[in-house]
Amino acid sequence: MNLYCNCLCNGMATYILIDTVKFIYIGGNMGFLEAYKSFWRNYVNFSGRAPRSAYWYVVLWNVIIFVILYALAFIFGISAIMEAAMGGTGMAGGGGAIVLVIILWLYLLAALLPTISLMVRRLHDSGKSGFFVLLSLIPFAGGIIMLIFMCLESDGPNQYGDGDIDSKFDF
Repeated sequence: MNLYCNCLCNGMATYILIDTVKFIYIGGNMGFLEAYKSFWRNYVNFSGRAPRSAYWYVVLWNVIIFVILYALAFIFGISAIMEAAMGGTGMAGGGGAIVLVIILWLYLLAALLPTISLMVRRLHDSGKSGFFVLLSLIPFAGGIIMLIFMCLESDGPNQYGDGDIDSKFDF
């Protein structure tokens, strides 16, 4: 068994690597970068629990990436429109906008499954079944219900793990 420990910020965060396969995060809240790394590392992990900080930092990361890619696509699109209006045929045409929109959609598609798994783990942390994620399929009301569920605090020990230990873990 391979065991690796690393303490950061006066013991505020600890990483344990067991069998070089799974990282376990020990600490009350996840940091901005740790949450995003854990998001991709636990791509299809639907078991265990995820703290609120892990969920909301990932949402923030995804919004930042989406806004940057969308803004760049918009700029390239406006550039293509202006270029066509002036009769030019330069390199900044609509092809750049199309490429950025394709990259944006590929990112959104790649992030769909890990987002669902993170939502399931977040529901587990508040003591709810992962099947509650299906409520998000209800138009309008489902999104509001899921927003409320994602904001709920951990309920302590439950059938998905011990609240004193596992609510601090992000599997």
